[in-house]
Amino acid sequence: MKKHLFLLLLLAASLATSTHLNAQVKFGVKAGLNLANINSGGDEDVLDGLDPKMTPTFLVGGVVEFGLTENLGIGTGVQLSGKGFKLEEEDEFGKYSIRSNPLYLQVPVSINYQNNGFFASFGPYLGFGVGGKNKETFDGESDTYDVEFGDGSNEDDLYSPLDYGLTLELGYAVAGAVRLSASYQLGLANALPKTFKDEGYKVNHQVIGVAATYLFGGQ
Repeated sequence: MKKHLFLLLLLAASLATSTHLNAQVKFGVKAGLNLANINSGGDEDVLDGLDPKMTPTFLVGGVVEFGLTENLGIGTGVQLSGKGFKLEEEDEFGKYSIRSNPLYLQVPVSINYQNNGFFASFGPYLGFGVGGKNKETFDGESDTYDVEFGDGSNEDDLYSPLDYGLTLELGYAVAGAVRLSASYQLGLANALPKTFKDEGYKVNHQVIGVAATYLFGGQ
């Protein structure tokens, strides 16, 4: 899977830098709301007995679209994408909650279809952990600290620095260059550090998003 993602990213880069590309090229900016959650799997359930909820975060960045035919094209770009989860638990010791919002620098590559304003895209993405915040609250007292990415050798490491998966997006051009869309990101990478992976734990990111894209330029 990683090899296929790498080849697709190389394809997108070669299209973007080609001086002989005859197809129409559009650039744009994209921003929206992410509703993020996690799903556990593997031999051991790291969320055993817990019920994570969606947490709101954001997506913002740039897009590039290469038109190959009248209806088909290739899309890529670079975006900051927030992910994470929220947990709320209560027992005899008190009420506890955690909101985790890791932030990834994400590069998508997609096959796009457009017709009469309708837009659909599907393809992989590759993300690199760059920041984010965790907020823990116990009996009304809160503590906020930075998200740490790593292999687990540091006890503060919470996520693996690499994330990848697939995105499906559907949208419609509502006012010329403005497109509104809804998307679903399915994480395929184990989001946990290597030490947790070695113990049989697995967590995947899942994100439902709504966004607006403004496209301009072209040739």
